[in-house]
Amino acid sequence: MIIFEQTLRDLLIQANVVGNAVFLARAPQKPAPQLQTPYIVFFHLAPNPHYTHGGPLQTLDRDYQIGIFHPSQTTALAIGETLRAYLEGTRGDYENARLYAFFHKTQTIQYEFDTQLFHVVQEYRILFALLDETRNQPAITTAVPNRSHRSQS
Repeated sequence: MIIFEQTLRDLLIQANVVGNAVFLARAPQKPAPQLQTPYIVFFHLAPNPHYTHGGPLQTLDRDYQIGIFHPSQTTALAIGETLRAYLEGTRGDYENARLYAFFHKTQTIQYEFDTQLFHVVQEYRILFALLDETRNQPAITTAVPNRSHRSQS
């Protein structure tokens, strides 16, 4: 099963603002040959589950943070604006997901003295549904087989 974060990474790469330098959760640490600026780090912040009396809906609603890193404040902000326009205009089927909406929630900027990089922080709420037939299966198999909690009498 492909997790949504793989799909989102591919979409961020397709935006063509940082090449392939898009990382989930953590950027490579120095010294790393693949750590060149600009780059993006993104991660899942929170789910916003939707339920009916029949159970969870197939539409998923999740918040993600996207961080853009560059030595130039102007360039980091420009990449952020380009990315925002791209994501807000994206709808439809992409890889294993049906993308309904990208809602830009907030943006801040900070300077990181350790890395000497400007860091543009954007937060998005993404509405989507998984398309593949394995959407109800776990992403990994469990080590313990399913067991009934009822006593067998």
